[in-house]
Amino acid sequence: MHDLKVTSWQLFGHDRLYVNLPDGTAIGWADLGSGTITVLHPRYRDAVTDALARQVPDMPALGEAEPPRPAFAPPPAPRIPPLRRTRMRKGEGEGAAARAPEAEAAVPPAPGPRVPEQARPPRQEQTSEPRAERDQEDRRQPPPVKQAQARRAEPATGRTGPPELPALGPADDLAARRPGAALREQLGESGAGALVRVATGALRRQKEADPRRTALAGERRVGAELRRLMRHGWRVLHSVPLPDGTEIGHLLIGPGGVFAVHAEHHPQASVRIGDGTLRIGDADPEPYALGDRFGAGRAQRVLEAYCTFPVPVGTVLVFTGVASLDVVTTPPDVRVLRERQVSALAPLSGVLTPTQVERVYDVARHREAWAGA
Repeated sequence: MHDLKVTSWQLFGHDRLYVNLPDGTAIGWADLGSGTITVLHPRYRDAVTDALARQVPDMPALGEAEPPRPAFAPPPAPRIPPLRRTRMRKGEGEGAAARAPEAEAAVPPAPGPRVPEQARPPRQEQTSEPRAERDQEDRRQPPPVKQAQARRAEPATGRTGPPELPALGPADDLAARRPGAALREQLGESGAGALVRVATGALRRQKEADPRRTALAGERRVGAELRRLMRHGWRVLHSVPLPDGTEIGHLLIGPGGVFAVHAEHHPQASVRIGDGTLRIGDADPEPYALGDRFGAGRAQRVLEAYCTFPVPVGTVLVFTGVASLDVVTTPPDVRVLRERQVSALAPLSGVLTPTQVERVYDVARHREAWAGA
């Protein structure tokens, strides 16, 4: 049962992981202090242990799941009335005897195995500590939504889990980076200045085109196409820097998963790709492997290190400005598109939930997360 929810709960000195059904019903928990697993319903025994193992795979062994406890049956009916008669025999008077039927009529029928609070004698609460403690936990256990919020808010202390990133500051926020940020920096340092470009254009000097400007044009066009997907629930980051000085051109995050997007700009050229080669126009084919050359594998390792769920990352290769594109064969996790075909990614779904999309985006936009990529 992969739709079970595991939530953290800390109260009254307990540190537990509750396993809930999709409707919020608790079916078991793991006590991290004592290292035991409690299963409330026997038929969910294996599902509870599997859900706990998937949620915290590197948690120290919690021990064997204890056998399901028998449901607490209500005490026999004769046990409660004699206690009422005993109090009346001890001299509570006719007034108490007259009030007894009204009190009994006000007591609602017991819903299942639990005894109503109005009918439970004080002495029984003192001698039934496990049941009293369990009833108190059931009454005060927060609903599943509040459990999830409390788990995100509580500090990750005393329990192994994903590492925490420092607070996101403006200098570390990659959401503000524009397409081709590295190319823009290079052209700003070594490219011709504004006055030189004006003079060059005025004198109609012939000069060789800078390949960096050609690549930057492709990055801008792909960035514009990716921005159109944001209205469909997708998130986009541009020029994600890697420690070795390279970068992931674009990172697309949405319901259909995560994609490392790379742009190739070849104006008015005929492009043929496949069988590990790339041919542009009439030139000879050149080796062009489509494996993990665009950072998809590195992105997956980084994102899964900070998330508690799988984050599949595919590759999208986008050719801009081409006259024709012929794709022979590609690996299963690689898509080769023309710029106008990027919109075909919009309806993809079923891989990440909206909450998971926001979590992945929060991690990916943090520069510190990519320090060890």
